[in-house]
Amino acid sequence: MATVTSGPCSSGCCPPPTEIDCIMVDKVYASCSQTVTASTIVNDMTLPPGCIPPGTTSGSLTCTVDLTDSTCAVGAVVPSGTDSINNITYTISAVVNVTCVNGVTVVPVSVYTTTTVPLYNPSGTTPVCTILTGTSSAVILPNGQLSVQVTLCLLLQTLATVQLLVPAYGYCIPSACEVAAIGVCPPSTLFPPQS
Repeated sequence: MATVTSGPCSSGCCPPPTEIDCIMVDKVYASCSQTVTASTIVNDMTLPPGCIPPGTTSGSLTCTVDLTDSTCAVGAVVPSGTDSINNITYTISAVVNVTCVNGVTVVPVSVYTTTTVPLYNPSGTTPVCTILTGTSSAVILPNGQLSVQVTLCLLLQTLATVQLLVPAYGYCIPSACEVAAIGVCPPSTLFPPQS
């Protein structure tokens, strides 16, 4: 469950609301973050020619995690034996872009793993997973293969869309945008200097 903290009106300094609204929102029933680490070995036969120099026995290559193409999805939901608590298994596919030694070729490498967490998951809620951040490393092994490791920060949740009754002060009225400064107008160099 999310931690509830008192807002700026907790001391009773705010006036009563002007209306009570019913809004539709995604309610978070359970939420946790988790770090997962996974690795894979890439056979040198699957790398493009020149990615790893011939005769290389060890070293590292530059790489980055492609969060756009990486995915985290629900693989299985198994009851834990405790009411409304389920063991939820998430399947993760992280795409790591490895830059070859020639500095030009980028090889996408997929690293797969799973993680299982117990979450409050009553009927009507949906488990979801979001990859927040990721780091990676790629190392050339003595046998010429490439070892790719990825570490991901995951946000694991169970959600349900609900109608929520809230006190309100009406609609939010946006303030005027600030105008970006355009400099001196007209510029002082508009005309050539006079003698």
